[in-house]
Order: sequence, then structure tokens, then C-alpha cells
Amino acid sequence: MKVRLAAFAAALLLVPLVPAPALASSPTPAAAQVAPPTGCGFQNLGTMPLVGATTAGTALDPTYRRGPRVYSVTSSASGPAVLGIRDARDGSLVAERPLPLALGSWAVTVAPDHSVYVGSYNATAGAMGRLFRYVPETDTVTEAGIAIPGETFIWTVAASRDGRSVYGGTSPSGKLFRYDVASGRFTDLGSPLPGEQYVRDLAIGGDGTIYAGMGATSMKVVALTPEGRVKKVIDAPIAGDGWAYDVDIVGRYLLVRFVTTTATNPMGVYDLRTGRWKDVVDDVDSLTLGGGARGDHVYLFQGDELTRYDLDRGRATRLGFTDYGDGAARPLGWLGNTLVGTASTGKIWHYDSRTRQGEVFETTLNGQPVSVRSMGIGPDGRVYAGGFFTGGLAAYDTATGESQFWPNVGQSEGMVTHKGKLYLGVYPGARIYEWDGEAPRQLLTLSEQEQDRPFAMVSAGDHLAFGTVPKSGAAGGALGLYDPATGDTVIRRNIVPGHSIVGLAYRDGVVYGATSAFGGLGRPLDTVAYVFAYDIATDTVKWQTAPVPGDLSLGSITFDDRGRLWGMTPDAVFEMDPATGQTLRTAKHQDYPWANQTQVWLDTNIEFHAGAIWAKAQGKAYRVDRDTLAFTQIVRPVSLMLKAPDGHLYLSRNENFYTYRICGS
Repeated sequence: MKVRLAAFAAALLLVPLVPAPALASSPTPAAAQVAPPTGCGFQNLGTMPLVGATTAGTALDPTYRRGPRVYSVTSSASGPAVLGIRDARDGSLVAERPLPLALGSWAVTVAPDHSVYVGSYNATAGAMGRLFRYVPETDTVTEAGIAIPGETFIWTVAASRDGRSVYGGTSPSGKLFRYDVASGRFTDLGSPLPGEQYVRDLAIGGDGTIYAGMGATSMKVVALTPEGRVKKVIDAPIAGDGWAYDVDIVGRYLLVRFVTTTATNPMGVYDLRTGRWKDVVDDVDSLTLGGGARGDHVYLFQGDELTRYDLDRGRATRLGFTDYGDGAARPLGWLGNTLVGTASTGKIWHYDSRTRQGEVFETTLNGQPVSVRSMGIGPDGRVYAGGFFTGGLAAYDTATGESQFWPNVGQSEGMVTHKGKLYLGVYPGARIYEWDGEAPRQLLTLSEQEQDRPFAMVSAGDHLAFGTVPKSGAAGGALGLYDPATGDTVIRRNIVPGHSIVGLAYRDGVVYGATSAFGGLGRPLDTVAYVFAYDIATDTVKWQTAPVPGDLSLGSITFDDRGRLWGMTPDAVFEMDPATGQTLRTAKHQDYPWANQTQVWLDTNIEFHAGAIWAKAQGKAYRVDRDTLAFTQIVRPVSLMLKAPDGHLYLSRNENFYTYRICGS
């Protein structure tokens, strides 16, 4: 479960599923008409068939007068996210209500008056993290507004015991806010721990004390007054970097589940009376801790198995229940002797404490569109696309216009064909999978090396080469080489110290890499980004060059038909001599606000075709004249771009899929 849980530890969302064997599906149209496109220029192909019902934020109201309810928010690629209301007894769907301008939610809570509060996320300009209120008696959703201008993500919400206030924690500035229910006003209470990016979770004590779990480095818990004044800062009982990810109060104990950059998930038991840590429990994977509380026991998950933990004696008893619906499990609360919970796949599960038997209800939530996260060309020449957050894998046949979808594949950050097979670089834990057309097979993971996102992948002779971005809270990416014939793996971390590797190209025994000065710390660790040349045979770096002074992240790189190495950054294109590393030419195509950035990884694509450079940056696709470096914009807005074997470009934006037909040179 460590890999599965680490997905939920990321700033952005976090894809929670460990890929299970994918189920083949019959081809479905990728557009309104199945016939492949013809002609020249830009054409809309509809949407990639990536759908899912991923529910990060859920809550239980066990005492609602019309029956117990489970509230879940289903994320959506381009919005709106949907609040699902289900009967907690059998999982039947009561209603689904849209949340305008929300893409999803991790933050759902039920107030004493049975109102449901939802904190959302959306980094789109003007959208931000918003607070919503659902009143079940009138079946209405109202928007309270943007909690804190500039904060794009509300990670957690908690209602005060008297129901007069709702508190929330945000990123990227790690702030706490209070919402006054009577007046409808927000108060920015500032950062409980300045310098941290996340208020990841909140718990409110019987005396009104607010406990805020912080991340992504210190793992501290800050105790505050209802007015936001810091009372105490509680250090983590473990070493390392990461988050105080889940916080809850059960009786006299403060329970804190930590998620570290080394992919461990211990739970600390803090005695509020003595002010000391009483115990540390290894490998706790539940997304909530207090939901399974019953008397002196807490029901939680360890290694995918439901476990009963005795708070007083410090003993854990495995209960044998593992079939909770895949994804990450969230115990929500009790209906009599039945523990009710959800999985991040949208399913509801029950566990009867008397019979020690469990039951899973298939989700009744409607699947929502999933954004295309990555694209690549498969060994069959089809365009493959990986889904964001929910995951999934889709393929589009450029010759027939037909598509196919496999739901149970994790979030692919990168993909490439190598020696007749498709390989996927999956988040979290920088897992590398081989795809045979039916099911993914995991080959390796770099989780213990603090790596998370394998954006860059290239076929490199006998080797599959990949480059990674580290976990949040860590610095320094890695270059990996995997030989499918022997299973041998070479991992070189910090090949450029402190840099992530976001672009790769290969020629004649040398892997060329492009870096980003950003890792997982929310700030750049250098003043420039580099291109390097790595000789596979000698295991050495031949040269290292900063081709664009002032650029903190580069991006995709490729070769042209003359053997020159080209790269696209968010604000420039550059040409290099691969033998020496000399930068031959650069040209700016637009400005980029480097001074304001906390995270820039891979935001560009570049291809060579028909004597020209085709590139994408900042949502715009261009044709670049190789001789003059003049830019001609061909389409906007787009997020991803690649060239298929049919000689045309394929592009995506959220769940939408397009082609740009290249005719002539």
C-alpha cells in the first residue's frame, strides 16, 4: 500500500491507484465520427475515452434523519467536479450535484447541523480554492467563495463543535482560514508555520484547539487557538522530510499519520495530557484515522489490510479484510457494528465487527472525464494517452479513427516504445511498467530513491532510459537505464546536483538530458537549467551546458535530420552541437515569469518534421522555421503535442483531443 498511498501525498493530485491488471475493452469512437481525419490544418477529434470516478474527499453523516449518507466528490478534467450523495447502507445513489469552478476535492466534512462543506481545488486563473455548502434538507449547493486569493487548493476543512465556524487549510502558501457561517465571511489566519507550503489536515479538540498538520518538509503539527494564534508546535517523532498528512483526535490522543519522502507512512500517537508521543505505528495507510475509532480502538489499514489498533495497549491486530475496492481506503465511521468506508475508486465498503466479514458495493457514481496527462506512440503506431489523477490508458488509431480504453492503469507521466513494447513511467514512486496490450507489468520503482515522476523516457539502444523528478520535499532527480533483455538497471541520481531530469534524447550510445532546477522543495536550487551528455558505455558525463541563461527549466529535446540537438523551453528554442555541447543558436518566443515560479517541470514538447521544428510551450503550438527561427503559432490552447507515424501532429487539452494535419513543408 505504500505506493498506493504515496499517490495521495503529492501536491497535485495525486493518482492513487496501483495499476492492477488492465481489462481489455472493445474499441469505442474517439470522436463524433469514427472515420479518420483528412485534409490539412487543425481538426477537433472530440475527447480521448478516459473516464473515471475518483473520489479523494469523502465524509459520512451517520445520523441524518432521512438515512445515513456518504458524501463524495468526483474529480473532473475540466470541471465541474460533482458532489455525490449516496445511501451509506447500500451505496445507492441519492443525487449528484455539480460544484462550479471546482476540479475536485480532498476536503469534505459534515457540520453539526448536517450541512456538508466542501473545499475544492483549481489552479486556473480566477478559479482558485473555493468553499461550498450543501444543505440536504433543500438539496442545494451554494458557493461561499474563494477562501484565500492566490491559494489554489483547499486540502482540508473542519467544522467547529458549535457549528459556527468552518476552518480550512490550503496550498501553495500553507495557510489557515476561518469561515464564519452566520456572516459568510472568510478570515485569513495566515500560515501556522511560515515557510511550509501545505496545511494538509486539521483536527479540532473539545476545547476548540485547532491542530494543523504541515508539509511538505517539517512534518510538524501546530496547535492554534480558534483565532489562529499559535499555542504550540509539536515536532514529529520520526526523522526525515514529508507531511503530517492526516490528523485526528480520539479521546486523549492526537493521531498523526506521516507521509515521508522515502515512502514510509508511520502513525504517531501523541498523548495530549502528557504532551508526549506515546507510540509510533509503522505502515499505516488509511486516508483518515478517527473515522474508524470505537472506544479505545481505532480501525485502520496496514499494508492493504484492515487492522484494529488498541490505543491504550499499543497493540495492532490484523483482521483479514482486504477487499475494500482498490485504490486508497478511507474508514469513515460506524453504523451500529458496521464500519463504513470508501475507496478512492468511488466504491463504498462495509466491515461487520461481529462477523468479521466485509462487503464492497460497486460505485453508483457517474464517471467523469479525465485529463490527458501524457501521450506517446505505441509499437502498433497508435497514439496512446495516459490519464491524470484517475489514471487509465487510451489508444487512438490514426488510420481508422477508433479508440480503446483500459481503466486500471496508474497515472503515466511519460511513455515510450522500446524494442517493440510500450513502457510507462507511472506516478507515484517513479514506477516503470511494461505494457503488452492487455495488462501492465511493473519492472522497477525508484520510490526508495525519493523519486516520483518519470516524465522523460527514450529508447536508448539496448536500454530504456528515463529521467525523473523527485518527491515533494526532496531534491535531485535521477537518470535510469533498464535493459529488458537482462533486467539490469543503472540509476544515477543527481547527475546534475539538485536538478530534475525532464527531457531525454538518444544517439550513438549517448543519452542527452535536459534538466529543471526545480525538484520537490517548491523553489529552484540553481540559477540555470542544463543539457548534459551521458555516455552509457563509460558511465560518464561528457559535457554539461546551460543553453539559455536565466531559464530555470528546459523541457523536451530532439534531433533534426542534420544531427543537431534542439530543445524547447517555456520561453525559448535552442540548437546545440551534440558533440561539444556548444549552444549554436537561441530564440525567445515569449516571456516567462521565472521569478514567481515555485514548480516548473515539463511544460514543452518538440518534434522535427518536414524540414521544420514543431513545438509547444505555454499552451501554444508553433511551427518554427529552422533557418530563421521565426515562430508561427498554429493553435492554442493545448497542453500536449506529438508527431505520429502518419506525419501529422496530435494534441490534447484536458480531456479534449485534436490533430493538426501537416500538408507539404
